[in-house]
Amino acid sequence: NAYYGAIYFQNSAGQSVLYEVCAYDCCTTYGYSYQFAYIQVGNVISSKNYVNYSSMSRCVHNKWSAGWTLALYYGKIFCLSDNISLNKCGRRTAIGCWPTVDSNYVTSSLIYSSFADNHAIEYICICLDGGGAKSEIKSCNILRNTQGILDKYGTILSKEKLMIYDSCILENTANYIFYQESTSY
Repeated sequence: NAYYGAIYFQNSAGQSVLYEVCAYDCCTTYGYSYQFAYIQVGNVISSKNYVNYSSMSRCVHNKWSAGWTLALYYGKIFCLSDNISLNKCGRRTAIGCWPTVDSNYVTSSLIYSSFADNHAIEYICICLDGGGAKSEIKSCNILRNTQGILDKYGTILSKEKLMIYDSCILENTANYIFYQESTSY
């Protein structure tokens, strides 16, 4: 599917686990599109939406309307030891997460992962958009990511409760490295 990239999975009762997947030089041909993968699982905390020990690099699309190397919707989002680097697209280059909201759990986790040298023609590298979900970034490298519109959002956009632990966040180019959109968190 040209609109959703190399991997398109949408199942309201399903789960998804990508393990040791390598995406190199993967690009969609459609203008408004997702670069590598669009994954939507069931909107319950028990649905796995995992990407572990995987690498997505050099996914390049020069149109402003292309976005997200990896887009994950619903369930418990868990990304462990992933490399999402050297990607380029119009908006939101590396990863977008829209986990299931459950106030009892952290529903979106980025752990021991690298997000480096991604370029957004417009804005945002990492987006955590659960609207009240709890998220965490632990022991990650977020390095040298750039965006064309410097004053729009930031390298990391959060619309949820986010804790960042033991991570290296250096040399990113944006007016805001971290942008919290909601004042209620």
